[in-house]
Amino acid sequence: MSRGLSSALLTELATQNIKPIVLVEINFPTPQYITNHYKDIVYTDIWDDALGNWDGRTGLWDDGQTYTATGHLLSIGGKSESSELDVSSFQVELSAVDSAFVSIVLNNNVSNDEVKIDIGLLNENDAIIGTFNYDKGFIESYSINTDTGRLILSCTSHFADFSRIAGRKTNEGSQQAYFSTDKGMEFSALTVQDIKWGRK
Repeated sequence: MSRGLSSALLTELATQNIKPIVLVEINFPTPQYITNHYKDIVYTDIWDDALGNWDGRTGLWDDGQTYTATGHLLSIGGKSESSELDVSSFQVELSAVDSAFVSIVLNNNVSNDEVKIDIGLLNENDAIIGTFNYDKGFIESYSINTDTGRLILSCTSHFADFSRIAGRKTNEGSQQAYFSTDKGMEFSALTVQDIKWGRK
């Protein structure tokens, strides 16, 4: 099954001369575009409609986006498919050696920021023939491993919101979602999972 791949991608796949690369878009407050390729890649996509389908117009292109080859993209979690409707999840591991990404996650509320992973195929001149979406989700949590120098973004599909338990948390991110300038929870260290109010 072609899964909606363009004819150019299908032709390239048939040649068995496949040169795939990964393009990751992380919509932090300042969006980050990174690739695992050895050099920066500029990708310009043909216009599509709101649902992501090719709309057939010729000569009209979206703005090109440069994906930076910094070496900070370390790995992407594998994915599996199921016939059941479920909350899929994946992880993106970034280098924490350079403090750029660590600074972003520590100084901003990145919860629910969108992460999009595309796989691109290159021709013999290292030009992108086309891409297809590998995974897409929203940042649910992150962790920083100071021993290995890794920042791990844990992402889930949009179906995660349907299973989320409503309520507030005693952390700075939850407080600033409602009161953006309030720093009252900045140094909170509560580890209580559930506070029982009223009489037993």
